[in-house]
Amino acid sequence: MSKRDQKKEEILLAGLSVMKQKGYNGTSVKDIVDAAGVPKGSFYNYFESKEAFALAAVEFTANAEYEAAEAILANRQLPPLVRLRSYFESSQHACCNETRHGCFLGNMCQEMADTSEAIGELLHRKLKQLTGLMAEVIREAEEQGAITRPLDPYQTAEFLFNAWEGAIMRSKASKSKEPMHAFLNMLTVIL
Repeated sequence: MSKRDQKKEEILLAGLSVMKQKGYNGTSVKDIVDAAGVPKGSFYNYFESKEAFALAAVEFTANAEYEAAEAILANRQLPPLVRLRSYFESSQHACCNETRHGCFLGNMCQEMADTSEAIGELLHRKLKQLTGLMAEVIREAEEQGAITRPLDPYQTAEFLFNAWEGAIMRSKASKSKEPMHAFLNMLTVIL
């Protein structure tokens, strides 16, 4: 990685930490550069605008979440439904410290999808990739007979992911992991 790319990533990670806490609208370019310890002018050497920064932050976060999900969901050493449950359980543990702030991608959907077409489109595309992974696991579970009633794997994956995001949002509002626990308890009933 070049020094330029390294510096850009440092700014991105520092600013992402702030944006996770304060949201897009609550985070200024000054907040980002202060967190990164760089002059304000440096920001514009790496990012065209705050929106460009947010796009990079969404891309970075979504890619990291996809890689983490793929490591669990593609592990054919475990049965498909065990992998699916493990994915949500690992997401719950990742959210333990985030209960106060919720899911960054979910928060960006709520805050920016209506006001930034570019951010909305990127979020849609990245979340579709994630639910596509889940759909493949659900399809595999059907093929192996672990799911006996006919389900559309893609609709089921969308439903589960959307319900999970809702549980995270409720956990954020209540400052409790109870909604995530309720989701995990119902997962075995649904599948």
